Amino acid sequence: MSSAEKSVYFDVDKVFCISIKNRSDRRDSIIKEFSSIKNPIEFILVDRNKENPEKGCYDSHVHCARLALKHNYKRVLILEDDATFFAPEQKQVSRINNFLRIRNPSLFYLGGMIGRMWLIPWPGVVRCRLTGTHAYILSRKGCQKLASSKYEGIAIDSYFCRKFKAYSCYPIISQQQPESIISSDIMDYRDLNKGSKNLKDEEYWKENFESQKKSLKKNWARTFLLRYL
Repeated sequence: MSSAEKSVYFDVDKVFCISIKNRSDRRDSIIKEFSSIKNPIEFILVDRNKENPEKGCYDSHVHCARLALKHNYKRVLILEDDATFFAPEQKQVSRINNFLRIRNPSLFYLGGMIGRMWLIPWPGVVRCRLTGTHAYILSRKGCQKLASSKYEGIAIDSYFCRKFKAYSCYPIISQQQPESIISSDIMDYRDLNKGSKNLKDEEYWKENFESQKKSLKKNWARTFLLRYL
C-alpha cells in the first residue's frame, strides 16, 4: 500500500501532544509514530512536576481542554508523548470519523489499557472502560467537563473512568512505548506512593492488544442489555 493510501485524517480541529520540555527525544518519537496522519501536531510543552507527576499530568490535560475551548474547537485529539500508533485501514478511519460526526461522543479512545469493551450497533466502535490517556478525542462537551474539574488525588484516567461515558475504536490503534524503552515518572510515583507496581513492557502491551476479543466475549451481556445507550 502506498503512503498516500495509508495517510490518515481524523475529523478533529486540532491535535495536541503533551510533552515535558526537556524530552525532545519523545517528541521525535511522536513525529515518527504519527507520521501517517495528515493532522498537524501541536506540542504542549510542560514543566515536570517532581513532587507529584500524577497531578502534573492531570493539570496538563485540563490545560489542553481549556485551550480547545478558548479556540472554539469542536473536537480535539490529545496525545501523550509516549504514544504509539498503528496506521489503520481507510475503512476503519471512515468508521471512526463517521461516528465522531454523527454521535459526537464526549470521550473517544484511540487506545488504552483494556478494562471492559462491549459491542454496540456501530461497526468498528465499542463502548468501553479503559485506562490510559495517551491517545483520546474530546468533544466540546467533553472539554467543558474536563476543564471545569480539578485534581483531587486520582489520576486523569481514573477520573475519565468515573465521570465519562466512553467509546473506543475497535481494534485499538494506539498503545504506549514499553517502559523498558521510555520510563514513566507517573508510574514511579504510583509505585512509591500508591503501591502500584506493574511494568508495562513489550509483553504487557502484546497481551493488552490481544485481550480485546476476550473482553468483548466476556461483556456480551452489556450489549444484550443495551448498555450502549
